[in-house]
Amino acid sequence: MDKPRIGLITVSLPPQLSTDPPEVEKVSDLIGEHAEQEFARAGIEVIRIKEQAQNEAASIAATRQLVDAGVDGIIYLVGSWIYVPIVVAPARDLNIPFILWAVPDLMVASLVPSCITHGALDEMGIKHQFVYGAPEYPGLIDEVARFSRAAMVVHRMKGMRYGLFGGRCMYMYTGMPDLIQVKKIFGVETVHIDEFMLVEEAKRIEGRKITAFLKDFREKYGVVHPPEDVMNKSVRLYLALKSLAAENELDFVGLKCMPEVQGNYCSHCLSVALHNSEGLVTSCEADTNGALTMEILHLLSGRAAGFGDVFALGMEDKTLRLVNCGSMAVEFAVSGKDIDWGLQYDFIAPGPGRGATTVFVARPGRVTLARLARISGEYVMQIATGEAYSEPKEKMKEARALWPHIFIKLDGNPKNFLQNCRSNHQHWVYGDYREELIQICDFLNIRAIAV
Repeated sequence: MDKPRIGLITVSLPPQLSTDPPEVEKVSDLIGEHAEQEFARAGIEVIRIKEQAQNEAASIAATRQLVDAGVDGIIYLVGSWIYVPIVVAPARDLNIPFILWAVPDLMVASLVPSCITHGALDEMGIKHQFVYGAPEYPGLIDEVARFSRAAMVVHRMKGMRYGLFGGRCMYMYTGMPDLIQVKKIFGVETVHIDEFMLVEEAKRIEGRKITAFLKDFREKYGVVHPPEDVMNKSVRLYLALKSLAAENELDFVGLKCMPEVQGNYCSHCLSVALHNSEGLVTSCEADTNGALTMEILHLLSGRAAGFGDVFALGMEDKTLRLVNCGSMAVEFAVSGKDIDWGLQYDFIAPGPGRGATTVFVARPGRVTLARLARISGEYVMQIATGEAYSEPKEKMKEARALWPHIFIKLDGNPKNFLQNCRSNHQHWVYGDYREELIQICDFLNIRAIAV
């Protein structure tokens, strides 16, 4: 998992301009050193400017140095009385999130100038987070850690390349947003590639590579039901996507699959299941909003993100059944041997193509669900939490025996969850990232709907 990279600048006034005691500068230096250590223990890579920024020029130069170093966000530690422009000047044109931090040390007494600066930033409409506490305070560390993870996601998505293979799938309006809006909000460039290129690349894969891959594959997983020709094509599509993603420098992708590729060649299920567990976020059914949501969850957690249909919702017992059409990330299983591979149903895209599907129930654990959608053209994000629980594989026969399932007990009101489902698809990741997602939405000016 990537660590967030945060810059730390102590802002102050030179002794000749300050009424503070001479030792204040040394005290604020020690606080900065202590903060660097505590934040590092919380999993944050800290780049600290050791010389205090005591005027506008120094603060601007320090900020530029950190931005050039690729930090995801900046913390301005108020180390004494300051003049507001020392923070406002560099922050006015700053394009990454930042924190204004006041400490409770009575000698430093930074809360007073911090309140003035916080108010000035608000008056100017400069978005920021205002925090107060000592470096070792658990509440402060948690707040900074959440900020840092959220800032990392927003910063690192900028400039990413999303590979969209194919066009809109089965008239799913909610998967096909305005790609210019996607670029504006998320900073993501869309690279449109026809699925024909994947199939052609798949046919060119050398047979010996398929044979070697399937030998290891059969040893790793449970029962593999599809015939050899189906497994052969499934692996070819997996290797073809790996090749084209590297060739086109893609960071994450979406695949149309149905009906053309699945109906005439083979479904992408094996490819999607493996790539999502290997770090290449891959969305089914050319669902771009789904892919964006999954990439956010993946960056935030460092783990695979899920993609599934909202198949059933218990309004009384708050149970949610999400069913994937065959490609759920293998990382979600209890173990590789718990995963069987089935032969894809042919009723979805009738034709000579089928494909290998993952057959398992996702493991128990704390999960966070999310979905980007639009209301009258404006982005919102539905956010929910719950607990995934175990069910035997026989339970899957009630819906689709050959498709993977995850069963979740929701924390919130299922009626609210339902009213905010603006797609057939939901996405999840193991762990609790509710607060970070709300923070990400704030950074991106997206309305968070936590249900």
